[in-house]
Amino acid sequence: MSIRLEHISKRFGTSLPAAVDDVSIDMPEGTTTALIGPSGCGKTTTLRMINRLIEPTAGRIVVAGEDVTKVDPVELRRRIGYVIQQVGLFPHMTIADNIATVPRLLGWPEARIGSRIDELLHLVGLDPAVVRGRYPRHLSGGQRQRIGVARALAADPPVMLMDEPFGAIDPITRSRLQDEFKEILRRVRKTVAIVTHDLDEALKMGDRVAIMKEGRLVQHDTPDAILARPADAFVESFVGADRALRRLGLAVLEDVMRPPAGARGPRLAANTSLRQALSTLLANDAAKVLIVDAADRIIGEASRDDILDRHRRDSPERPA
Repeated sequence: MSIRLEHISKRFGTSLPAAVDDVSIDMPEGTTTALIGPSGCGKTTTLRMINRLIEPTAGRIVVAGEDVTKVDPVELRRRIGYVIQQVGLFPHMTIADNIATVPRLLGWPEARIGSRIDELLHLVGLDPAVVRGRYPRHLSGGQRQRIGVARALAADPPVMLMDEPFGAIDPITRSRLQDEFKEILRRVRKTVAIVTHDLDEALKMGDRVAIMKEGRLVQHDTPDAILARPADAFVESFVGADRALRRLGLAVLEDVMRPPAGARGPRLAANTSLRQALSTLLANDAAKVLIVDAADRIIGEASRDDILDRHRRDSPERPA
């Protein structure tokens, strides 16, 4: 299902400026759109209007060709997965019962629900035999976040909304969960809108990034295009002076790999970002990295010049 926002606005009072002001965004089916901007820019309000937790003042929100304002809001929310920073698990219910919440509301038979619980726990990397009967208080923050994702996926919704889903987790766990969720999305193909305050997260998670300021949309494009061609001075400042390095984080060693020539060097996987590879080269004062497969066999190499040449080739021409 695609999502289309058509000139949506939201005012919380006639004397107040619009929290969201004439925003239009297309989110094609099967893609992830990251909404980002300074605090108070309207990104969370925009997200919550999609499932009518907040009603728009003006404009239309169309999901799979249907105007959501003409759909019963309770029915609508059962068709849209929703993940929040605080996870929102019911503390008095077991993990299995938390995941089963929406399928039971939809009247699924218990056998189907039980099978779905096990399937989803495996999908998010948890052992059903270990966690099924536990309560949220027995799990770590990262595990609870995984359960939040599993619960949102329980009824197999075609659309998922995520509001700062990894914001309360330590950086190492957060990065791992981002990678795991990207892999889950690759397999289950959902249309996702994710709100984040973290630019690196937006660039990593989003097929497209929507940058907002004071309730208005200022740029909506691919991560690479935003870093290469900021729409205005605000976006240029927002993405930072190190945007060239951030662009290196969007490509991987496999993109610049050459046949191995027997040289020594640090070993890195083919899916390592060029940014991380360059950092590794500098840290080790090495001329090349050796690219290895899952069995640690050397399959290629890449030099510092290979990485920098890729960056120069992809960079837009500077005006004379």
